[in-house]
Amino acid sequence: MANIKSAKKRILTNDRQRSENRYVKATISTYIKGFRKLLADGKFADAEKKLISTISYIDSARSKGILHKNNASRKIARLTTAYTQAVASAKVEAPVKEVKKAEVKVVKAETKTEEVKEVKKTTKKAATKKATEEKPAKKTTAKKTTKKEEK
Repeated sequence: MANIKSAKKRILTNDRQRSENRYVKATISTYIKGFRKLLADGKFADAEKKLISTISYIDSARSKGILHKNNASRKIARLTTAYTQAVASAKVEAPVKEVKKAEVKVVKAETKTEEVKEVKKTTKKAATKKATEEKPAKKTTAKKTTKKEEK
């Protein structure tokens, strides 16, 4: 046990902060469990509301220094991806919507490759133009002939 008065005070404040931090971290895990339960049950409207409240609580813990910023952003990213995947998998069950999505993806992919090819062609043309403009004109010199070539 500390003998100095400031050290004793510091021990008390550390204990208080530790208990507050544990409370916040436990609450975050409770929020996350509730959110995941709503996703598992297929209640996407309620899950979205819970997601928003969970994200705001995680952000407040991050701003207070209870969670590291990368830890908080990782938790948020995992929750949002879980939500989007769950919603997407629920919509995939309808076969008509799945076919339309596949057609749209193919069209987008074709246009992207065409755009990329056009961009590459223009950059090559521009590069060759720049290269020819930068090169100085070559001097033409008469070739020296040797005695062997004259014979």
